[in-house]
Amino acid sequence: MHPNGGKENILKTNDNVKSRRQYWILAFASPLLIFILWVVATSAEWVRPVLLPSPGEVAKSFSDMLLNGYSGVSLFIHLLASLTRVGTAFVFGSILGITIGMLRGRINNVDAIFLIPGEILRPIPPLGLIPLFILWFGIGETSKVLLIFVSVFLIMMVSAQAGTRSCPADSIRAAQTCGANRYQIFRFVVFPSALPQIMTGLRVALGTALSILVAAELLGGDRGVGFIVLDAANFFRTTYVFAGIIVIGIVGLLSDRALAYAGRRIVHWEGRR
Repeated sequence: MHPNGGKENILKTNDNVKSRRQYWILAFASPLLIFILWVVATSAEWVRPVLLPSPGEVAKSFSDMLLNGYSGVSLFIHLLASLTRVGTAFVFGSILGITIGMLRGRINNVDAIFLIPGEILRPIPPLGLIPLFILWFGIGETSKVLLIFVSVFLIMMVSAQAGTRSCPADSIRAAQTCGANRYQIFRFVVFPSALPQIMTGLRVALGTALSILVAAELLGGDRGVGFIVLDAANFFRTTYVFAGIIVIGIVGLLSDRALAYAGRRIVHWEGRR
């Protein structure tokens, strides 16, 4: 072994540790800076409290929701209702979107079938679909779930298609030369190549699903974190609006970090090729 090899490894390890430490310092410093600006802005009364309440007032409202609920319903029930809607739409939208996206990436006729409908639907904002969904499905749970489902499905279809098409043709030919059949090529060549973009698509789709949640809960009902935000806004209870938004943000942060961790574990080869 070269005498300098050990030193190089130690230096590289030290650089990695420093880089990770700097990463986490910046990751926590940015929200801390936002919080300080929030405190300063409210303390100096740069903005009216009805538009930007102080962190202390928001904390009181959040504590009140934890202890007493909102509109006679506990915060846990509101959160469970929202997570059920988002979770159902996310799971089924992801499964269908990945399936059709990968088929589009491999079969030109399937791509042709979904090309125009998919590209027409993608630019339409979810709010634009609300009147139609009310007419077609009413104001029950079906409309709420389908509104989120459509957005997740479109994102995952595009991500899976792009991931499938990123598979190198040389890898497919090499597998064919070794006698691999279509199923083996898909499982061991195409699918692993598409996984990085699929995992990225899942993170984007989940964030989008949570952002659409408030719009989806416009469709009637008295359960859900989106309902809290909308109802509080109607009565100018700004502190509760901020508390509801923070709850959605925390859920989004935790779910994104979970997906990012799963992505590093599942697509462990990414970045090492």
